[in-house]
Amino acid sequence: MLPHFFERLTPRAYPRTRMRTAAIAWSVVGLFLIWKGVWISHQFSFFLIFCSILLGLGLGFLKSRFIFDKVAVKVIAHIGDRPARACLGGLFSFKNWVLILIMAAFGRIIGVLPIGPLLKTGIYVMVGSGLAFSSRLIWSAWKKPASPELRRI
Repeated sequence: MLPHFFERLTPRAYPRTRMRTAAIAWSVVGLFLIWKGVWISHQFSFFLIFCSILLGLGLGFLKSRFIFDKVAVKVIAHIGDRPARACLGGLFSFKNWVLILIMAAFGRIIGVLPIGPLLKTGIYVMVGSGLAFSSRLIWSAWKKPASPELRRI
């Protein structure tokens, strides 16, 4: 009886909805990290902030192309491999959830380390822009679904 009860409470979503949810999550977290990075260095001169942001964006683009794009492709494949209506929380694999927790812990550690705000700005902008830029792959998969399961909705 108890498994049936949990089965009824599980929020289910179609693959297209899970794809959109993943794209929104990547975009929102990326933009939030960029905003946080800019905010923590707002008391510095415009030139220093601009240089830190520019460096963070450049490194974020590289991080996106060589790291986050691979993860995004795996997320897209994972969502496409799931049944038509699966748990919404299952949009990421177990390894992705572990990676999310590690990145969140790393972000908290960076926040409390005694390093300069401009370096923190660069790090936050790098990670945020990488996530936001790589979310384009998930948005593209949501917009133009490749598998017949994703075309249902």
